[in-house]
Amino acid sequence: MLDLSGKTLGKYRLVEQLGRGGMAQVYRAYQPKLDRYVALKILHPHLTGDEGFAARFRREARAVASLHHPHIVQVYDFDTAEGLAFLVMEYLEGTTLKARLRDLNRRGELMSLEEVANLFDALTGALDHAHRQGMVHRDLKPANIIITSDGRPVLTDFGIAQMVDATTITESGGTLGTPAYMSPEQGRGERGDARSDVYALGVLLYQLTTGRVPFEADTPYAVILKHITAPLPPPCSIRPELPKAVERVILKALAKDPDDRYQTAGEMGRALRAAIEAPQAAPSLPRRRLTLHNAALVGATIAVCLGLLLLTRPWRMQRFLARLTPTPVPAGSLAALTLEGPDVVEDTWLNPDLPDEVWHETDLVHLQGPLTPDRLLLRFDLAGLPKGATVVSATLTLLVELWGEQSFPGAAVAYRVLTPWEPATATYNTPWSAPGLAAGVDYDPTPLDVAPVPDAGRLTLDVSQAVMFWRERGEPNHGLVVMMSEDSHNQAHYWVYMSEQPDPANRPTLRITYEVAP
Repeated sequence: MLDLSGKTLGKYRLVEQLGRGGMAQVYRAYQPKLDRYVALKILHPHLTGDEGFAARFRREARAVASLHHPHIVQVYDFDTAEGLAFLVMEYLEGTTLKARLRDLNRRGELMSLEEVANLFDALTGALDHAHRQGMVHRDLKPANIIITSDGRPVLTDFGIAQMVDATTITESGGTLGTPAYMSPEQGRGERGDARSDVYALGVLLYQLTTGRVPFEADTPYAVILKHITAPLPPPCSIRPELPKAVERVILKALAKDPDDRYQTAGEMGRALRAAIEAPQAAPSLPRRRLTLHNAALVGATIAVCLGLLLLTRPWRMQRFLARLTPTPVPAGSLAALTLEGPDVVEDTWLNPDLPDEVWHETDLVHLQGPLTPDRLLLRFDLAGLPKGATVVSATLTLLVELWGEQSFPGAAVAYRVLTPWEPATATYNTPWSAPGLAAGVDYDPTPLDVAPVPDAGRLTLDVSQAVMFWRERGEPNHGLVVMMSEDSHNQAHYWVYMSEQPDPANRPTLRITYEVAP
């Protein structure tokens, strides 16, 4: 595709070409109606010619435009004109991480570990946000990371791989992704998932800490084959002073089997931050020849130490004997109270599709969000807690399973309800100050816990803080509300088993661990 600078494409005038790659060209463009500069990414025509592209482009572009995160480039618009498909994005002043690494390499330098940790804090947070929306990058590399003029890392090119589609790339004889950063499963032709992005992060971390990528070869195919079969050269063999804890993070991220890697980008980011902030062993000092003067100092020090040992011998003996005498442990014991079933549990489903219906005394309900956010209200009778008992912990457990055939990532969040409600009359509209409850009015906006919802199995949430509020602070027990988190995929949709289930093992359960005073 020729340089299109100076042309007008739809509502945008192309000012200058900023870059080009195997999938697209990027231009700085001017939008007259809004008097602003934008970045226009135009996909190469040979990648957009199959009949399914138009529908794929609209679907993926809409999904990418829904991503709102400070470290993901914002997509404003998408369109086609003159046979070209393009995305309209925010225009960012800065440079790519690829250019930054090239400059460091030219000077023979590496990023400091603190700077690496800050970069990964941003990237892993951005990827976690996108993965929860069902978006996998599949082509993560330094060229797709912009460092803005104020130092903010921003991830670009989300959705391009899905728009172009693996079948289109394969038929054209190319590969989906960049071989140097491609996971083994992508190299085998598999679609990959969030853990493929974790692998690409591992390659990037290897490069940032050693100055080179782990696998190089004469051809792209040979590089891909190395990712699939070759053993990983240990990072410390290239950079011996690299902390072992950081090397372990790299080795885990670059495991050949996706199940052996970090399962989320955030998990990897937290592990890296902990590894970099961990105290490092002091470097060993070179041995020096012991002079007579030094020998005299050593002898004097030894003599002083022996004298102190002799003088403090009676006191040390007393301490030793004291340790042999067991210290009495205060009386007290831990016990657990399990609450489940209709006799002690009241629950209600607040359905946004039928907002005036009462859904009390039901055995199975939906949990969906965040565009059509269902609400689950649960209230447990705490009369079974002994007087004077101190709550240690409390966990809410719900049995869930996937609604439909396709899994979309989502997380559930629990809050403490502030507005009184009755299960026989509560609907999506009442008695709340706003439909579906208002944060800060109808429920405490501070989450008690957030947890990913499994495709099938038990969802467990820590609600200790709520039970302590009710028990120890005398706050009224208006129960809990469970909903999908705001960054869940819009089509994340689950069945939830409620208290009318005939099998007690399937009902919502609150388990409270408490301590009985002596």
